[in-house]
Amino acid sequence: MTAVNLIGAVLGLVLAAVEFLFLRVLAGRVDLPETKRVLRVAGLSQFVLLPVLGFFIAPLFVGD
Repeated sequence: MTAVNLIGAVLGLVLAAVEFLFLRVLAGRVDLPETKRVLRVAGLSQFVLLPVLGFFIAPLFVGD
């Protein structure tokens, strides 16, 4: 595990937080409760997906 991997994971976490906030705002604008739930679940799933992707993809960009 290198510093590049950790930086990629942190950047993925930051991006997930921004996307979570965006999806929460979007969920507040829709009327159907099912749609609100799906947007909430999609936002929460980003907290797992994006840091893992950042961990593995960041070294590819840096060439490490």
